[in-house]
Amino acid sequence: MKPVREPKINLFKKSAPLKCKVLKNIPLTPDPGNGKRPLKEGMSSIHRIVLGIDHSQYPFVIGQSAGIIPPGSDPEKVAKGSDNTDYAIRLYSISSPSYSMGMKEDSIEFIIKIDNTYDENGSVTHKGVGSNYMCSLKEGDEVTVTGPAGKNFLLPTTDFSGDIYFCATGTGIAPFYGMTYELLEHKLINFTGNITVIYGAPYSDEIVLKDEFLELEKKYSNFKFITAISREEKNSFDGGRMYIGHRVRELSEQIKKSFANNGRLYICGGPKGMEKGVFEELQKILGGSSDLEHFAEDLKEKKQLFVETY
Repeated sequence: MKPVREPKINLFKKSAPLKCKVLKNIPLTPDPGNGKRPLKEGMSSIHRIVLGIDHSQYPFVIGQSAGIIPPGSDPEKVAKGSDNTDYAIRLYSISSPSYSMGMKEDSIEFIIKIDNTYDENGSVTHKGVGSNYMCSLKEGDEVTVTGPAGKNFLLPTTDFSGDIYFCATGTGIAPFYGMTYELLEHKLINFTGNITVIYGAPYSDEIVLKDEFLELEKKYSNFKFITAISREEKNSFDGGRMYIGHRVRELSEQIKKSFANNGRLYICGGPKGMEKGVFEELQKILGGSSDLEHFAEDLKEKKQLFVETY
């Protein structure tokens, strides 16, 4: 069994980055107009991108992020007459387990959505530089990487018997994909708790990696995969749209027991602020008279709540 890695940060910086090649770029969602999302809402184009990377050089840990530097000059910096017109680093959550899929230590993966904004007719008003660059990469292209970054959004590093809940929206599923594989398949620690993934998206065909999660659910009795499809499902509480917070509420009794026994809950996704709804449900479940912010901070200090939103 391979050892649990200690997180290392900033092994590669913008001044001295790592160059690596694209191995795969796999679209995970339907082409615009072919899915359930109306064209007037723009597109939700999500890609799985695999880069070749030697783990002896870049020993990342699942839960960390990698920095990507898009090529070219930033027009805003050019307009300002800046001496350095390079684009800023874009951070993306790593979606592959610490030793890569298959434990070959030869690759790193990302789940990235093209981050555009749209008007009321679905026309693009702004293109996200980093996400458009990453999602347009072709096999063999060279990518400039920095990092790893982050050391707080991590799995337990010793044997763990508590239950773990992963709450994701959109591409927030990225780290939980790798974390689930690491706990169940790679077994870097002796994990004897239960894992529940709660994954929210507007449309059912934007729930990516569903088949892989369902296969894990068939294989492991301690794994459960739950979705919340906001535009297609109604919650049972007020008949409104179904969000991940409603799924958390449905699991109230289970979560209460889990947290009494060292359980953990992780939240990842966007938009920033989406975590508040989950915090509110947790506070109802666990009780406490402090304000929501202090309630959440207390759980973070106890290493029972981990949040990465953007």
